[in-house]
Amino acid sequence: MVVILLVVWWLRWTPRGVEWVTLLLFGAVGLSYLSSILFRTPPYQAGCDGLCPGWWGFPLLTHRVETGGIVFFDPMSFVRNAFFYYAVLLAFGGLIAWLGRRFRWSARSWKKRFFFILLVIILPLATLPLWVSPPQPQPFGPEQRLVINAARDWRWQLGLRSFMDRRLALEDVRPAPNGEHQRVCFRIYTWFYLPYGHAYIDMEPEGVRAVTGDEIPLSESCWTQP
Repeated sequence: MVVILLVVWWLRWTPRGVEWVTLLLFGAVGLSYLSSILFRTPPYQAGCDGLCPGWWGFPLLTHRVETGGIVFFDPMSFVRNAFFYYAVLLAFGGLIAWLGRRFRWSARSWKKRFFFILLVIILPLATLPLWVSPPQPQPFGPEQRLVINAARDWRWQLGLRSFMDRRLALEDVRPAPNGEHQRVCFRIYTWFYLPYGHAYIDMEPEGVRAVTGDEIPLSESCWTQP
């Protein structure tokens, strides 16, 4: 219903409404596919009895990742995910079009147009990690406290947070290789919700303070680090 109302608005707002709603539809399909690349949760143990399947995609999964690492494409969920992005693009694009008309886009200089694009389009997209939660396992009880403390110590105790580190998404909680500590693995997202690395933090048995931790590339595993 929301998508239909937004499409009707676009068709009435501009004579080129058909072209815009068609273009945004292709953009939504592209974003659904892009989400399967940016947002990946491997099979995990946190909050599970054993090993739970992982998934790709956000906010709805587009692929299922079985515990053996085999990836299955889910076409129906991919389409639902694309329709979510279609609604977002129609609404966001409509807001930009309305603001552009109020801003009197055609009468403005190129410098003011650049400022408009920076403020209305680039800045909101760049800061997405600050106000939209990423897909991640949802542990509870002692594991949840462990994850919260690990994220806190990553920033404050270990001092490893950088300007590029805008969001940590939990991947898993498992015993550290030394068998004495618990290791928490995060996927690190930077501006525009782009993933650029992993963070692993080894916590004390009580789960209160971090013992050590480091940042590694996305291509490396948290569980192979010494």
